[in-house]
Amino acid sequence: MSMLRGSPLRHRILFVLAVPLGAGLLSALGHLVQRRHGRPTSVSESLFAIASSLRRRTLFTRPTSNHPPAPEASGQP
Repeated sequence: MSMLRGSPLRHRILFVLAVPLGAGLLSALGHLVQRRHGRPTSVSESLFAIASSLRRRTLFTRPTSNHPPAPEASGQP
């Protein structure tokens, strides 16, 4: 708890370490639920969705889709 009262750098470090760890734990829990029921359930799908949104919030992410990047607008007509 004392780490939350510190400097902004400590907040950033905590965020960078805790968010991916939390996403991995939620994803593992979703796999456990699926394995236990033998099929995807609404709970496991929700856990995967939350984990996916947490992964998108991390600093260093890998692209997860197969779509090519959108073309950038040039600003000139």
